[in-house]
Amino acid sequence: MVELEKEVLPLPPRYRFRDLLLGEWQTDDRVQVEFYVNENTFKERLKLFFIKNQRSSLRVRLFNFFLKVVSCLLYIVRVLLDDPREQRDCPGCLRQNASTQNKSHFDWSLIIWVNRPLPLWALQVLVAFISFSETMLLVYLSYKGNVWEQVLRVPFILEMISAVPFVITVILPSLRNLFIPVFLNCWLAKHALENMINDLHRAIQRTHSAMFNQVLILISTLLCLIFTCICGIQHLERAGNNLTLFDSLYFCVVTFSTVGFGDVTPQIWPSQLLVVIMICVALIVLPIQFEQLAFLWMERQKSGGNYSRYRAQTEKHVVLCVSCLKIDLLMDFLNEFFAHPRLQDYYVVILCPTEIDVQVRRILHIPLWAQRVIYLQGSVLKDQDLMRAKMDDAEACFILSNRFEVDRLAA
Repeated sequence: MVELEKEVLPLPPRYRFRDLLLGEWQTDDRVQVEFYVNENTFKERLKLFFIKNQRSSLRVRLFNFFLKVVSCLLYIVRVLLDDPREQRDCPGCLRQNASTQNKSHFDWSLIIWVNRPLPLWALQVLVAFISFSETMLLVYLSYKGNVWEQVLRVPFILEMISAVPFVITVILPSLRNLFIPVFLNCWLAKHALENMINDLHRAIQRTHSAMFNQVLILISTLLCLIFTCICGIQHLERAGNNLTLFDSLYFCVVTFSTVGFGDVTPQIWPSQLLVVIMICVALIVLPIQFEQLAFLWMERQKSGGNYSRYRAQTEKHVVLCVSCLKIDLLMDFLNEFFAHPRLQDYYVVILCPTEIDVQVRRILHIPLWAQRVIYLQGSVLKDQDLMRAKMDDAEACFILSNRFEVDRLAA
């Protein structure tokens, strides 16, 4: 007989993540994967680093996410340092008093021009130039014959809106105080975060459910909507009620929660129009996200979800694997298993490929079994289902077949 090779267990996730980020500087004797390209060109080498290589591409996505977050933070700093009552260094701007404006007559220069200190402008230009260069490089590397496919993408358009004007201000210093909607980078950060999470889980070889992705998308979408509304209303109200960021945050939370106290309201029609647009967008986007989340939750409830890793490590459980679960088979096993006094504190995790029937569901709702028996829909032939049942932490595994099945192979 040929001896089977011993299975090499994978490294824990923390070591895989460390090797993912720092593997090129490690000096151990592990096998290093080398990539080969068909053409020894500069473009192919760049594509290998930015797209194909899993380790380096994740670093690029992480750096891109960091840039977007920094740009949003710099925008917040600019807002906190800005005072619309001060004289602005811009063509044709005069000293204005924002408190004298009304809904129909207001100074558009308060919206078009802002106060941006020189050091802050230099930092924003640096971040915008790096982000713009990275975007153009990725567009060049991803080009497949149709330039409009790359140019008309929403992330590319947002990048051009938030980065190109800063590059122009270097050429034309008179436009240094021109308002630029840098807060739109929050949507680019959301896009980079979703891609980064997918690459990260694939790189460290950890599975995550669709529920995790949907919750992440929902939370990030909600945060981006609120942040966009806060920054947009605050800026437009520079020509009106001159709201602070906190006042704008308070108004957005009250508005989206449908409370509407009315103590803080937009005073000019551009900010009022923005509120209407954001409410319409929220009414279109959020219900779709909640619907997908509810669908995934219902599917998760049908399959039984996952057995908690914390419970698997702190409590004792066994896994019962069956191909077709019948009520007689289940009751016989449970009565015999829990008949021993030392097994009263054990949990039974049932792993069955078929959906739970009505009779078994009714039995599992009985208080005697509801707290000690957990049903998971899955197959023992799939590693993902075994991980859901936490087979590696189980005290024992029982494999039962249907005793009344005529075909013994099917049993």
